[in-house]
Amino acid sequence: MARALNLVGYNTLTFRDIEEFRDRESVLDEEIIPWLAKNDVIWVHADDNAKRAHKKLILAEGVLTLWIYRPGGKLSAKDQLRILAYVLPALLQYFAEKPRQRHYRAYAHGQPPMTKATLRPLIL
Repeated sequence: MARALNLVGYNTLTFRDIEEFRDRESVLDEEIIPWLAKNDVIWVHADDNAKRAHKKLILAEGVLTLWIYRPGGKLSAKDQLRILAYVLPALLQYFAEKPRQRHYRAYAHGQPPMTKATLRPLIL
């Protein structure tokens, strides 16, 4: 998804774009969260477990987060990209206008093929 968003002008990264993680197969959330905070980068994720398991670390580090809600834990990459493309402009504006609101969730609703995406504040 990061590559697709880059193609349309968003400044996105995967962990492989980060020098200290470049040669690794994976990076633990506990490692990436402090990096995100230090570099003021928005963590876009769809991992229900990360939200719960790392709540204290996310809050302590002050990371900006966007959680993509996946009903039943499932949502295709295509659907996730559609949601992101729709909500990213508003999300960036919200972070600029309301810096104290650090966490948001995005989700699709409606019936295919006319589903819509919604962005809401998230309380961790």
